[in-house]
Amino acid sequence: MPILQTAVIIVLLGIEVYCDLKDRTIPDKLSLAIAFVALMDFHVENLWGLLPAAMFFIGAVFTKIGGGDVKAVAALSLSLGLWKTLLLLFAAELSMLVFYGISVIVQKMRGRTADKALPFLPFITLGYVLTIFV
Repeated sequence: MPILQTAVIIVLLGIEVYCDLKDRTIPDKLSLAIAFVALMDFHVENLWGLLPAAMFFIGAVFTKIGGGDVKAVAALSLSLGLWKTLLLLFAAELSMLVFYGISVIVQKMRGRTADKALPFLPFITLGYVLTIFV
């Protein structure tokens, strides 16, 4: 994947993370921009990356995962393809579980309960960065 394309996607993801943390919304324009940047170095086989994105969508229907997260994963899948999209989702889920586990322990030590709803896009971004560098 070209370095410029990756850099632009990471910057756009950073903006999405800021919006997700601040307002708990992810502007559609940003996911569309990621998809457009992904198409700059597009390979037809990358369309297979939409399969795990579709499975993620189905999972989101039955959970509290937001639509913005699904759109971001779908946009990223256009640049990653099948296996890297699966790796991204695995890394995002695993990093969120680790973060949440640590958060639960810290909050229990403080005598509080951990927040059950976390913004997911920061973990998607971490998964993307890990996927790119693996």
